Amino acid sequence: MSKQDRPRGTMAALDRLIESTRALGRATTVFGDPVTSGATTVVPVARISALTLMGGGTGRFVVSNGDGAGGTGLVRARPSGFLVVSPEGAAYRSIRQPVTRLVLPLAAIGALTAARIVGVSLREARRRKALESARRESESCCGSPEM
Repeated sequence: MSKQDRPRGTMAALDRLIESTRALGRATTVFGDPVTSGATTVVPVARISALTLMGGGTGRFVVSNGDGAGGTGLVRARPSGFLVVSPEGAAYRSIRQPVTRLVLPLAAIGALTAARIVGVSLREARRRKALESARRESESCCGSPEM
């Protein structure tokens, strides 16, 4: 890349941010390099999620001529499984994520419990309103008992 083609200023800062985020987003960053024992090699596999937020601007004022850029990046790596490569062939073995298997059933139980609580509360409120209405009606119809 010639000196003229290289990014400068804002673009250089954004390019460095993208490259540093890319360098972090590898399975070896978190889980290490593949392991070999005899003729068998185990290769870690990860799910990588990356988020890069950036922005920049330039100014062409008489007093100052400048530009600026900034941003941040987030990389999330989670174990997904591993590849076992041996003379017999290659096989993928997934790693169970017990928390993710529990999230949906627990959310469903929570939603059903909340719906049940709301339903019971509404029925009780309607029952109390009906009792109060019946009590007022009987007092207005028959009058209050004299003492």
